Amino acid sequence: MDGPRGEIEATGASAFREPSGRPDLRGQQVPATLPAPLDLPFAAEAEAVLGPALYRYLIGAPRDAMPGMDDRNAEDFRRFRLLPRVLRGAAAIDISTDLAGRRFAGPLVIGAFAGDRVFHRDGLLALARVGRRLNLPLVVSEETVTPLRDLTAAHDACWLQLRAAGPLERIFKLIDLAADAGAQGMVMTVFAPVHPVAGLQPGNFSIGAEIRRRGWSTIGAIGGFPDDDGLGVAPLPAFPGWGWNEVAAAIAHAGSRGLPLMLKGILRADDAAAAQAAGASGIVVSNLGLRQSSRWASPLAALPAVAASASGAVALDGGIRHGTDALVARCLGAAMSVAARPVATALVGGGEEAVEDLLRSWLDEIRAVASWLGVARLDELGPDFVIGEGHP
Repeated sequence: MDGPRGEIEATGASAFREPSGRPDLRGQQVPATLPAPLDLPFAAEAEAVLGPALYRYLIGAPRDAMPGMDDRNAEDFRRFRLLPRVLRGAAAIDISTDLAGRRFAGPLVIGAFAGDRVFHRDGLLALARVGRRLNLPLVVSEETVTPLRDLTAAHDACWLQLRAAGPLERIFKLIDLAADAGAQGMVMTVFAPVHPVAGLQPGNFSIGAEIRRRGWSTIGAIGGFPDDDGLGVAPLPAFPGWGWNEVAAAIAHAGSRGLPLMLKGILRADDAAAAQAAGASGIVVSNLGLRQSSRWASPLAALPAVAASASGAVALDGGIRHGTDALVARCLGAAMSVAARPVATALVGGGEEAVEDLLRSWLDEIRAVASWLGVARLDELGPDFVIGEGHP
């Protein structure tokens, strides 16, 4: 297993110096005080390894975040308290959870983040190994440097996440790539898939530019399109111009290759209904970790209404910091909870072993607390198991 240091491809400020005449990406308008992420494991260690700019990108600090402000997604979970039943006679607890016909160890998904090898020498391979050992699914960003076939060889429950932008032909090719590589499914980001204004990337840091500077390619930079030389990330248009017809075409193509496709970035009930009409296998309630703006509604606040309008699988992405957070999300309608940011900081600051310890501790917490809630299976949970300010 990895140690807490030495696994980064390039560390320290000098590692990010650009060639002569080009600015250091780490110097882009980084405030002296970074936002305080709520309960992120190994946060101090990760910041020490990465430095302010790259760490700010990793935790997703948007430009309009106030110094010292907590992550609202995580903060919203603190409003809820679990309400147990007693004396129900359950002799055992089963926390296993179904996603697209496969049973996983619990209601957790290892989330995606871009530029994996910028942060850790093994990139997502480390997370794939953890996912295999714990029997948890892994979402793989199209902006991942590690080849998809390497990841699916390490873990057979990978879902490739695409951005709903660019020509449909690009999406079709990536769906075909995923099917040929043995991916289990697809996730398509339909909310804020691109950056329409330069300089508004999370943390004011361009991970695409950093990947290109290192001469690396990513899964989504498949070439063959205007301005796409296969390096860095795919050069997608600032305004994708997509509608539900394009989404339905992508879903149909995925279905023709035997892949379920979930839509990520749904925060409204009417969009959930439209996703269902387009044929989506499920939805991921997400504001993309508040990476673009701190003003978006939290996924937990949006979850009950969205889940009520969805007939397929529902997952929540954003704010998961403990196993009990996944139980709250399950009570409000999300069968699975996606964790990306805490997994990423644990990987950077503590290595592969730290990620496995973190997720294993969450599974243990879910098992114990669910038992104390008085249920034998997680599908017995519902809104009557939580109370909280603002909860209907």
